[in-house]
Amino acid sequence: MRQLCIISIIIIIIVSLFVNSSYAFFMPQIDSLDNLQLVAATQVFDVNGQLISKLFEENRIVVSINNISPYIQQAIIANEDSRFYNHFGIDPIGITRAMWVNLRSGSLVEGGSTLTQQLAKNMFLTQERTFTRKVKELFWAIIIERKFSKQEILQAYLNQVYFGEGAYGVEASSQVYFGKHANDLTLAESALLAGLPRGPNIYSPYVDAKAATERRATVLAGMLKEGYITQKQFELAQKEPIVLVGKKKRPIQASYFIDYVANELVGRYGANRVYKGGLKVYTTMDSKVQQGAEAVLGQYQGAVLALDPHTGYIKAMVGGRNYEESQLNRTTVEVRQPGSAFKPFVYATAISQGLTANAIIIDQPINIAGYAPQNYDKKFRGSITLKKALRLSVNVAAVKLGQQVGIDKVIDLAKNMGITTLVPQDDNLASALGGLTQGVNLFEMATAYTAFANGGVVSQPIAILKVLDENNQVLEEAHLKQQSVLSREVAYIVTNMMQGVIESGTGTPANIGRMAAGKTGTTDGYETAWFMGYTPELLVGIYVGNDNRTPVGISGTEVAGLWGKMMSKVLIETNPTNFTIPPNIVTNVPICTDSGKLATPACLEIEYSAFVKGTEPTVVDNRARSKKQQNEEAEQPSKKEEKLPWWKLPLPRLPRF
Repeated sequence: MRQLCIISIIIIIIVSLFVNSSYAFFMPQIDSLDNLQLVAATQVFDVNGQLISKLFEENRIVVSINNISPYIQQAIIANEDSRFYNHFGIDPIGITRAMWVNLRSGSLVEGGSTLTQQLAKNMFLTQERTFTRKVKELFWAIIIERKFSKQEILQAYLNQVYFGEGAYGVEASSQVYFGKHANDLTLAESALLAGLPRGPNIYSPYVDAKAATERRATVLAGMLKEGYITQKQFELAQKEPIVLVGKKKRPIQASYFIDYVANELVGRYGANRVYKGGLKVYTTMDSKVQQGAEAVLGQYQGAVLALDPHTGYIKAMVGGRNYEESQLNRTTVEVRQPGSAFKPFVYATAISQGLTANAIIIDQPINIAGYAPQNYDKKFRGSITLKKALRLSVNVAAVKLGQQVGIDKVIDLAKNMGITTLVPQDDNLASALGGLTQGVNLFEMATAYTAFANGGVVSQPIAILKVLDENNQVLEEAHLKQQSVLSREVAYIVTNMMQGVIESGTGTPANIGRMAAGKTGTTDGYETAWFMGYTPELLVGIYVGNDNRTPVGISGTEVAGLWGKMMSKVLIETNPTNFTIPPNIVTNVPICTDSGKLATPACLEIEYSAFVKGTEPTVVDNRARSKKQQNEEAEQPSKKEEKLPWWKLPLPRLPRF
């Protein structure tokens, strides 16, 4: 044993001399151990500052020594390095003891490493068990001790060490095992954690509660021996039951949103910094809205996107019915035919060109260069106002209106409002009904609809409000990205027209008893069903459709019902408000729906429309209707969502009219 002491002292002297002679050359260029590259998880928060997820390769949250319970500091020292405060990085007594144990056992079973040596090994060296690596470890330990205080070293160690269950550092492990911060750990909890680094997979209470309890007792005994706790504290801690927070998978809620945020962050900062840099990311997601959106699809495949139309803040994003089943984010990736959800672009173009909501269009059979669109019920309504045509989603009226205003103008407006998937081949009248070459995705459709809900101003979606680095320095803050594409008056009039869709049109299941506007859409063969709707506070777009394009079996009208259920839940604590009316708009003008004139009690159907001052009708509809006419007009087809069976047929390029 005496010979071993001499050998260990010689090794230490040699290493010390080497350190002194090469100190300046090998010394790490750092001012504090805080600056060492500890791999820390990026934390993601919702709009209310609640932690919703962490992005990491190593789940680690770096905290200061002041935010770590003194119990776990004492437990680690008592059981891993009892002479921590008295050695200079290397413990001659510990080394001698380890050499003696190893010689007696005939194998390398004990290393005699101090906390400083363990820190040096984990931060600068490999895990190989060789003499060369051990010498390097001693070298680095002495350097670290010369440069840093004991508290700095202990802080770095507690932030670096692995505690099992994917948790690195005492803060992450405190949350994984006990659901609390490291500063709030009890004596018994601290002892349990302090016993884990020796065998994380053996002593984890999630793996073996008995082994964890026995290991905790060993750590408590060490603390008692070193005088950190009293006999009474020891006994009470021994009796304390192990209460775990429970293993948690990555939550299904917001997974698509988290992926979206992570992709944006990687594009700006690189994967290494995002997954290892300990960033703090504050997002626009509202957990309450997200929970409501998660419940919408049920067994249907599809996507849901909720935006604040005034800011573009993404309040909720659901990219599919089950994240574990498929990570494909259908809000951004899936491009589908929009059906009649595209019609508002046609009507917005018409209103922009000076047409009014009471303008009359004739719903009758047409044939334009061989193209003869049909209404969903194969019936025709004769003279109807534009508002009624949009409200009931009349196909013939939309095609005729597209022809009148110029379908190229409609396409240009849709592009200006944010639709990027439109191509030159879409310059044909089928586009008036959403019969596009490629289609649209939900993300861009929702973006475009913000212009209707936000006074003509498109609000580009924003997911990230603020990013802080590991030192809480601001790396970026969000700025609104907005562009005016419609006048306030046009946006309001189109909104007023789409209010009719919900009040008495194809979207009545979306009526939730408060101001709302929207549009349904159903494609040929019920392949995809849409509802794009908004209140003054929130815009939500939903599409339902199978990935393999087989019929989904529901229409846009039924999707409007899904929208209504979601909005009723997420807005239940929000006071109803009204859409902002521009000062030069007059509202609630009673219109006879088959003449466009001011209504009288003799009108069979009256709708209430909005106009720019000076464009509202002044002529009163004084026609008298016979009882027979009234009965015939009352036998109008029921309001239901349209089908477009002609979309799948190849369409010839149509002449311009």
